[in-house]
Amino acid sequence: MREKVNTLEQAIVSLRKQLRWIPISVSKILYILSGRGRILIVIVLSFPFCQPIQIPGLSTPFGLAIVLIGLRIAFGKRVWLPEKLLSKKVSRRVFNQVTTKALWLIRKMKRWIHPRILWLSAPSMHWMHGLLICANGLFLALPLPIPFSNLAFAWSIFLVGLGMLENDGLLIIVGYVFFLIACALLILLGYGIKSVV
Repeated sequence: MREKVNTLEQAIVSLRKQLRWIPISVSKILYILSGRGRILIVIVLSFPFCQPIQIPGLSTPFGLAIVLIGLRIAFGKRVWLPEKLLSKKVSRRVFNQVTTKALWLIRKMKRWIHPRILWLSAPSMHWMHGLLICANGLFLALPLPIPFSNLAFAWSIFLVGLGMLENDGLLIIVGYVFFLIACALLILLGYGIKSVV
């Protein structure tokens, strides 16, 4: 049975509690988070990539899930994901590590998050943020052989999503900055490889 959760912290705690004894898959995560909105879902899916040590095998399915949900945020449609993505499994050890770090991060950030620059988090701006989340998810899904590239795109998703949830426009701005920095690094690397070739 799903529990009602009102904050990101409560959502993570609920996930840990309800997935304690059952196999962990994308479909189970989405089922427990259903009713909390698309933004919360993409934040949770970005958590595994918000740490320097990446988890192999998750970037493509989770990235594609973020792409599709980002499009739904942008255009206001219901979330639908292919069965192949929904059946993707996450090991319990990895799940516990990721959610433990996520809870620590959320609790540390609490004091710095509050409503500001409200126009950026208004519903009328969600189409733009949804497209940004979609773009970040696409880069996560690509098998880029670039160290820490997933880190910047994941943090962009996390900050923009959290800013939307908490009506904190400053977090949204920082999330956009992370995306631009990551794109700039990719462009510079592309030019570097081209000059060497």
